[in-house]
Amino acid sequence: MGLANARYQTGELKIMDTGDHIEFENERVRVIRVKVSGHEKRPAKNRLDRVLIWLTDSHSHRTADGKKEVSHRKKGDVAFRAASQHEVENASHEPTEMIIVELKK
Repeated sequence: MGLANARYQTGELKIMDTGDHIEFENERVRVIRVKVSGHEKRPAKNRLDRVLIWLTDSHSHRTADGKKEVSHRKKGDVAFRAASQHEVENASHEPTEMIIVELKK
C-alpha cells in the first residue's frame, strides 16, 4: 500500500509543524513527510530512532548536543539516525523534502 493510499484509507492527515505531515501511523511506525523552505530554521525537537529518505537534494545544518553538523544529501539518499533532540536549518535557497520513518518499538 502506498503512502497516499494509507493516508486516504485511514482518513488521517495530521499536521505537526508547518511543512510536516503524518502520512501514516500505527503502533510500530510514524511516517512523516517534511518540507523545509529555503533557509528555514526549525526549532529543536525530539525524534525517535528513524530512517530518513531524501526526496530532493539537501544542504542543511543540524545541531544536536551542542554539536553542529553540515550535511549534503542527494535525492534518493537513505540514512538511519538514533533518537535525538536537534534543530535543523536548510542552508540552501531551494526547498528540501524528505520522508522520515520513526520507529516506535
